[in-house]
Amino acid sequence: MAACEETKKPFAITVDPKGGNLKFVWAFKIDKAKALRERFDAHKVRGAVIYDANFPGCPHCHTNQFWICGCGTVVCWHGQKHVTCPNCGYSGGLEMVSSIELSGGGL
Repeated sequence: MAACEETKKPFAITVDPKGGNLKFVWAFKIDKAKALRERFDAHKVRGAVIYDANFPGCPHCHTNQFWICGCGTVVCWHGQKHVTCPNCGYSGGLEMVSSIELSGGGL
């Protein structure tokens, strides 16, 4: 599951595991209640993100840059140093990391 920082709307990202890393493949708008019903949040995926020029980015604001909140939500990033998670309300500064943990999609 992911959330657009600008619109506060949820979306989902399909992920293709590639040798211990994660390739973001596609992103699509989704109703949060439907995503929870279908258990998009039920699985953990770990690894570094591989960015692909074909990945369309957020279906709401169209950015292809993200940060990962401690609650597990992938959140759109627009270069700001101070961020707020639309899912849990966490607010703070960002720090770069070499790998992430994602939830969802049966992986």
